Amino acid sequence: MEYEVIQNIIKEQIEDKFGFEGLLDSTDQSSECSGYGKESCIKLLEGMLKGIPDIIRVFNPDKTILLFNESGYKFYKKNRDEVKGKRCFEILNKKERCEDCDVEKVIETKKMIRTEKYIPEFSKYMEYTCNPVLNKSGQVIFVVEQLRDITERKILANTIKESEERYRKIVNLSPEAIIITVDDKIVLANNQACRLVDEDYSRIIGASVYKYIHNDFIEILKKRIKHMEENRKSKYTFDYKIYRCDNSAIEVEVSSSYLTYKGKPAIQSIIRDITELKKNLNQAAKFQRKCLETTCPCPEKIKMESLYIPARTVSGDFFKMYKVNEDLVVGIVWDVSGKGITAALSVSAFLVLFGEAVLNSHDPQEIIKSLNKKIINHLEERYIAACCFSLDFKNNEAKVVGAGINQYAFQKCKDNPQELIVKGPFLGMFEDSVFDEHTICFESGDRFCFFTDGLDFIFDHEINYLKTHTITEFNLYLKNILNDMLTDGEGIKDDSTLIALEIE
Repeated sequence: MEYEVIQNIIKEQIEDKFGFEGLLDSTDQSSECSGYGKESCIKLLEGMLKGIPDIIRVFNPDKTILLFNESGYKFYKKNRDEVKGKRCFEILNKKERCEDCDVEKVIETKKMIRTEKYIPEFSKYMEYTCNPVLNKSGQVIFVVEQLRDITERKILANTIKESEERYRKIVNLSPEAIIITVDDKIVLANNQACRLVDEDYSRIIGASVYKYIHNDFIEILKKRIKHMEENRKSKYTFDYKIYRCDNSAIEVEVSSSYLTYKGKPAIQSIIRDITELKKNLNQAAKFQRKCLETTCPCPEKIKMESLYIPARTVSGDFFKMYKVNEDLVVGIVWDVSGKGITAALSVSAFLVLFGEAVLNSHDPQEIIKSLNKKIINHLEERYIAACCFSLDFKNNEAKVVGAGINQYAFQKCKDNPQELIVKGPFLGMFEDSVFDEHTICFESGDRFCFFTDGLDFIFDHEINYLKTHTITEFNLYLKNILNDMLTDGEGIKDDSTLIALEIE
């Protein structure tokens, strides 16, 4: 309870009932107390202050103690008789008054004092208010002190300050740029962050994080920050462009995590300059797309639609369609483990291995077995998920073999599409792995969809879209979903690749 409220209790209730002078009357039957003596008035005041958890001390104008409230008696471990008429320093077992007595100042100035005090006798920090209560003539008739224990708050504040200073020293040792944002404002930045944007620390702190984000990424970042704060998840890693203080732009990778900073939701971000790496990745991505054949190898037999969207710059997914002759097509969809340049190299290596395997056999089962052995020998412990298939137009027969990519979709003309499972472990796991094979008879209008695990969740909910739409419309529908996800809070978690085929 604030002092103004306590003052109103005294001034309004006591004055209205008894008059201020009654509290100072030496007799116990003051006429100004309407039949109540001084002792009765004091007891009534004690009763009104009883439920207040703060320590309340009331002094007479001669600086002797009139009364404490119940919290005050408990705090000093004294009873009413032990404090009444004593000076403040006496109940602390001191012989002299304090040099800087606030009660004395308040009596002289008739003005309130607010401050914080440390009471060494009790090892307590107190929020302290000392307020004069005046009668109608403007004379001080008593002084009210209120003390609120803020020791825990003070210790916590000091601990937070010390922790923050220690944390700042630690993050300044990091070779990576680190910032913390609260309400989209930068509240902490280490030395590397200052160097990254070539900005003084004093100019970074308090600035909006969007000040440094390239315009193309501002709305995306807003969505992602909101998503992180609402879901309290970590960690998210995305690529952005940011501005330096000279307005030049650099490419960065940002790994962000939710945390609580000084009791508020916050985002900690580790920022890496990947400008040079990005150039190499862009070149690798360009090379990948050149190798990607999006045109159908035999358009007179089948209609083909493809989707190829990397989660980051370079994809670990790929697909290949190989025309053996006018009546036979062999295809494969695969997903290599790893990211970045390593994934790009593995994709290229697997493409070469697949080409060699097709030269030796056109049967999906034999191709998968051959690839399994070659991956163990050439790609060491790297595993690859794949699904190999063939379309035999002479016999109207499809064969599908699963190796880590075990799910595909088949739709008889105008029927509901089916999600089928063909079992088989990842390539490169075991030399004697067994891979299941499906054989499906097809006719004109039938459809096949082969896809990597980046599209698993879409096929769980969106596969029936195929029933009433063409494969071109279905492909565009999926692309729109993925493009929306690219700018969503979580982004695309995995590379997404699809081949949709319709028998002509």
